[in-house]
Amino acid sequence: KIRFILFTSIFYFNACAFINRRYYTDPVAYFEEAKRQAPYDAVIVPGFPHIKDSMTFIVQNRVMWAWYLYSQGMVKNVIFSGGAVYSPYKEAEIMAMYAIQLGIPAEHVFTEIQAEHSTENLYYSFKIAKENYFERVAVATDATQSSFMYSVNNHRFKIPVDFIPIVYDTLKQLPRIKPSINQNNALVTDFVSIVDREGLWKRLRGTRGRKVDKMMKDDRTEDRREGSQ
Repeated sequence: KIRFILFTSIFYFNACAFINRRYYTDPVAYFEEAKRQAPYDAVIVPGFPHIKDSMTFIVQNRVMWAWYLYSQGMVKNVIFSGGAVYSPYKEAEIMAMYAIQLGIPAEHVFTEIQAEHSTENLYYSFKIAKENYFERVAVATDATQSSFMYSVNNHRFKIPVDFIPIVYDTLKQLPRIKPSINQNNALVTDFVSIVDREGLWKRLRGTRGRKVDKMMKDDRTEDRREGSQ
């Protein structure tokens, strides 16, 4: 029994260590590494559905973290990503308005409004970064989403980005500024929710990056075609 307990314990802790290394982007550790690697030319901030007349704390936290990274000189530009997916407001534009209110100059704020899943936030935003000749790029969001994006990207897409998850102990020390934006500027009048456009299975495949797999394959084909001309 003792041998079995020891074996089980060793297996359990090794499994936990493996999962932690593979999937979890520890906020403090990744932030310290990001400080050593900074400055970044741009940081990608994924969106979250905007509720009418009430900006969620999730959205506020992501934008405030982007502002903090910018104010500390760790990032030079911010790319907010997200279309109107579950609510009729373009997520990226909602975040951009709040970021400018917080003090990030408009010329350093970019928006990407095609993405409907986290994997697409990464793909489409990185294309914007390349179009603007941003060479060093990071992703900044809460630890849960960061860990998911890191896992998928590290083992499938391999898009060259670093991750800077929100350090909430740092965020709590920042002054909370109430959003004052015109949400109607981000409103989509002919909006149809993704729930009504796609079935559950298709949405799950999108979340796991099936659409990004296809787009990256098409990109490689196009690059080879252009290279042969």
